[in-house]
Amino acid sequence: MATSSAASSPTPTPTVAPEVAAAEAAVLEAYRQYWAAKVAWYADPSVDADSNLSHYAIDTALADAQSTVLSFRTSRIVVPGEPVLSPSVSDITLGDKPAATIHDCVDVSNWQAIFRDSGENAVAPGQAVRVVAIAEASIFDGRWVIRSYAAQRDRSC
Repeated sequence: MATSSAASSPTPTPTVAPEVAAAEAAVLEAYRQYWAAKVAWYADPSVDADSNLSHYAIDTALADAQSTVLSFRTSRIVVPGEPVLSPSVSDITLGDKPAATIHDCVDVSNWQAIFRDSGENAVAPGQAVRVVAIAEASIFDGRWVIRSYAAQRDRSC
């Protein structure tokens, strides 16, 4: 007697529409460029402005970075090195009002604030070196930009 076995069909792999994949890539590129501009400016807050930051950030993302730079200037703080980023787009909407949410684990182990004159650590005690961050992006002037950025300092990753 012959036995038959049920053929198992492979589980279909979800595919991402090309326009969504392209948008996600553009969002992540804008996020990385936003960070590159922040890192450069925080390394030398004495420069008047970083045009790249205003190209990749608007609204509170830009205002918060500018406010931080002003604080660093007053306190004579610099932030040498670079953080390690691990961003991913967790939500994206295209159409009339394109928007995206980026989740990241930002590791600042090698990107710590110091006092320019003494080289002493300027980081508040107890600060986590790996934190969850959430950014919101949207289209502005025909390109993806970061609108808001919030490090959730109470959540380690």
